[in-house]
Amino acid sequence: MTTMLTDTGIGYGLFDADEHYYEPEDAVTRHLEREFRHAFQWIDMRGRKTLLINNKLLTLIPNPTYDPVGRPGALIDYFRAQNHDGRSLKEILGEVQPVQPEYQSSAARVAAMDAQGVEFSWILPSLGLGLEEMLKDTPEALYAVFRAYNRWLAEDWGYATERYQTAPMLSLVDPAEAEADLAGLIEAGARLVVLRPAPVSGPGFSRSVADPRHDRVFAMAAEAGVVVSFHAAESGYGKYSVDWGEGAAFGGHKSSPFEEILAVHIERPTFDTIAACIAHGLFDRVPNLRVATLELGAGWVPELLRRLRITYGKMPQAFGRDPIDAFHEHVWVTPFYEDNVAELCAAIGTDHVLFGSDWPHPEGVALPAEWVSEVAVLGDSDRRKVMRDNLKALAGR
Repeated sequence: MTTMLTDTGIGYGLFDADEHYYEPEDAVTRHLEREFRHAFQWIDMRGRKTLLINNKLLTLIPNPTYDPVGRPGALIDYFRAQNHDGRSLKEILGEVQPVQPEYQSSAARVAAMDAQGVEFSWILPSLGLGLEEMLKDTPEALYAVFRAYNRWLAEDWGYATERYQTAPMLSLVDPAEAEADLAGLIEAGARLVVLRPAPVSGPGFSRSVADPRHDRVFAMAAEAGVVVSFHAAESGYGKYSVDWGEGAAFGGHKSSPFEEILAVHIERPTFDTIAACIAHGLFDRVPNLRVATLELGAGWVPELLRRLRITYGKMPQAFGRDPIDAFHEHVWVTPFYEDNVAELCAAIGTDHVLFGSDWPHPEGVALPAEWVSEVAVLGDSDRRKVMRDNLKALAGR
């Protein structure tokens, strides 16, 4: 059957590397084992339904039921740094709307993709991206919650269809459990997994994501052709704000000027994570690994490349090869709409730049095709790579 896509004005359907679903309330509880139900509880707090996770109040998401929810693209002025009137985020967000069928239903999403001219997309968690930080000190509960979540995802969306791939969640806190989970996900057809950009932290320890103890997980992904994605999440970096007299909680759409200047919750953990992958030799030990950074922008890229260049010049003997070559070979980047896409293409090569709309989140664009104007400065061939061909190749389509 031929898919009829709405014309995007550029002659081909879009391949969108960053879309989302909004989880229903039973996304975790539907399949969560009874002994771990205490770790994920819906509660009523002064007339508002919210979540207790490991007996801690969820603060990352203002309304974890997602009903009502902000409209796609509602925060674009804020993220373009065009809040000239000094409005609060609530004022910029404006009128919220009921959760829409295409936010929670696979069939409705495919119909919406047709109407939007999106031929294929990676569809990622929303609520799920805030869970590991709150569960990291209780690994058994963490893995129980992730397995329940991934089972729901397979049941309601599936891991890979002709039109999209979803990203089941993976944690490296226990390497053996991570290997078992990944083996099951690969057998079930997963082509993409999502990790948070952060050190691997558990009860009494913290280690690099590129610690050799995790090599088998990454090697399994590489051998199976599974892309490992790092997506914006609760990375636990609020602890660095505490050192400067601020609070630790990551409030999603809320941050202080200090946190915004330091990019504590987005650019900083991404910089550190990719730096660790290179400096700690992950790409040397797993040479076929492919990593995508999603909804993490490109603001961290120039400084990381600068530091890699300087460090390699000082101590080349510490690297298996030029670290910039390692970046260019193994890392794909999705810029934000406020980033300079042409400069990113020049820095890392157009073949490793992906378009991601963040639809239907309010911090993304109202419609994925709005991104066409963001890449208008590129030539036709490079624009097609960013808007279609690079993800098509990476996802094996």
